[in-house]
Formats: sequence, structure tokens, C-alpha cells
Amino acid sequence: MRSKFVAIAAVCGLALAARAEDTKAPSIADVKASAKGGKVTIEARITDETGVLSAICHHRSPGGAVDDSPMVKDDYDDVFKVTFSGGADSEYWLESSDLLGNGPSVYGTQAKPYTANGKPSSGKAVAQAEPKEEKPKHHASRRTGKQARSSGPPVIEHRKPSTQPPENKDFTLRMKIHSESPVAVSLLLMRQQGMSGLNNVKLNHGEGDSYDGTIPAAQAKGTVEYFIVAKNEAGQVTRLGDGDAKTPFTVNFKPGSAAVAAAPANTGPYAFTDNPPYRVPPGKAIVLRAQVVPTADDGTLPDRVVLLWRGNDAQDQMSDMQPDPAGGYGGFRVELPAQPDEGAIF
Repeated sequence: MRSKFVAIAAVCGLALAARAEDTKAPSIADVKASAKGGKVTIEARITDETGVLSAICHHRSPGGAVDDSPMVKDDYDDVFKVTFSGGADSEYWLESSDLLGNGPSVYGTQAKPYTANGKPSSGKAVAQAEPKEEKPKHHASRRTGKQARSSGPPVIEHRKPSTQPPENKDFTLRMKIHSESPVAVSLLLMRQQGMSGLNNVKLNHGEGDSYDGTIPAAQAKGTVEYFIVAKNEAGQVTRLGDGDAKTPFTVNFKPGSAAVAAAPANTGPYAFTDNPPYRVPPGKAIVLRAQVVPTADDGTLPDRVVLLWRGNDAQDQMSDMQPDPAGGYGGFRVELPAQPDEGAIF
């Protein structure tokens, strides 16, 4: 006989940001320019599978010096905009990179810019333009807290774990991020060793320059590779790895007992597995699926499976999962309500 009630509570750590497996730079399309009242407005639709990290508009008056202005994303779509002082003959070109460092993709160049009135720029204006000062390459660096603050890209301080944390439990990584310009974006990029994709999770900002990021329990197993990324409001980016920006830090989790949820004595224990979803945009419902099966040969499937989760509002909630025939033996699913903001749920 099946038990009348078996409550199985699983906390699933899901990084609902990019699980990126792309090597492509962002796509720049639908670029529009207008000039009115001494102001120029540029907008463009910029998209990327992983997520856009930076979008910069380089602009100048004909024959003038180059200025760089970060473009700001609209809250409801993928349109980035920027407004600066100028007229219809102002020249501009765009650059964009994604969260994994792919790029930059470009729309126009310094030698062949676009103009706010849509007409080709004159060769004379290009010849007279002052050369754009080359920016320092983004690279990770380390320093002690006594060193002076950098006026360049953010500086990240972090030491990888020296001990093996237990698997199947949330694990917090801590770091410090120093930047003259305020930090606009800070991320923990991680993956299981051997995987090609990277999940990204926003870091939590503590006091001063202190930040932390959590490897969720569902991913805390085997060897996890990770990078730390920070971008300041000046558009400068640092990606910190173990010695260089391409070599990930690693943390090895200590194997423990298999994750099972205890049930009443007459039904035996249950084992569960889940398949974390790919990136889910804000405003979209989140569908989670799991298999919950008895560990004993004579065990029975549970009558009820409950998912405990925490949304963007940091409130703990509980949702009943429903049987999912498409999920095979012991398949269950639940549709969580859309989250208003970007970030991870647990």
C-alpha cells in the first residue's frame, strides 16, 4: 500500500543566469541615431546567449577628440541607449562584450564611423580626428590591502579554498573588490570540471570592499571550476582566475553519503535527482523537474513531493510538485512564478 503522505523536501540550488556555451561576441542590430537640441541619442538592440557585460559608444565631433560613453540597457528589453552632447554631424561607433569575455563586437570603427544624421562621415573629419587613446587591456591582478587603490580596472583579492568542503552543501567563497569607480557588476562564474558551460551568479556585497558568492548544494560535488568577474561604472572589467584570466580556480568537494530524503519507516528512504534549467529571463515562469524514487526494491513512489525554494525576494517558500509522466518513473514537476529581477533562486 502506498503511504498517504510522504513529504520530501529538497533544496535545489539553481543559477538562473547564463549557462553559456557560446564563444560568440554579442550581436548589435537595429541601431538608430537622432540629434535634437544639441543632444545626440543612440540606441541599439544588443543580445548575447550568455549576457551582455558592456556596451560602449565612442563618439566625437568632426575632427574632435574621442569620448567614451557607456550605454544603458532598458529594463524591459535588449535595447541599449546613450545620450551625449553633439549635433547631426557627430560621429560614433559601438563596441560590446559578453560576460565570458567574448568580443568586442563592433558597429562602425574609428576609421569608418557613423554619423547621427545617417550620412557617411567625411574622410577629412576622420583624418583630423585625434587618435583614440588605447585602453589598458583588462586583466586580473592581486594586491595587499595596504596598496593604493587602482585608478584602472577593478582589483580582485581572493584565495581559493585550502581544504575540502563537504559536498551537497552550500559553500560560500569570499573576496574583496577594490575600484575607484563604483562596482556596477560582480559575478561568480562556475562549472563542473570537464563541462564547457559556465553558470553565473551575482555576488553579494557586504561591508566596504567585501563580497561573497555561493556554490549551491546541487552543484557542490566533485571538482568545481570558477572565475570572479567585476565591472565598474567606468566600463572597465577584470576577470580573475588562478594565475591568469583563462585558468579557473578549483575547489574539490569531499564525498559524503548519497543525498536521500528520509520518509516514514513503512516506506523507506528516497533518492532524488534534478536537472537545473538553463537561463530563465526575468518575467518568465520557471519549470523545475525531478525524479524521486525509492531506494529499496520493494519501495513505493511517494504520494507527495514538496519543493522548498527561495526567490529573488529572499523569502523561503514551499510548492507542491505534481506527477510528470514525461519525466519517466518517479518524475515530478513544478512551475514556479516568474521572478521580477535577475539573479539566482535556491
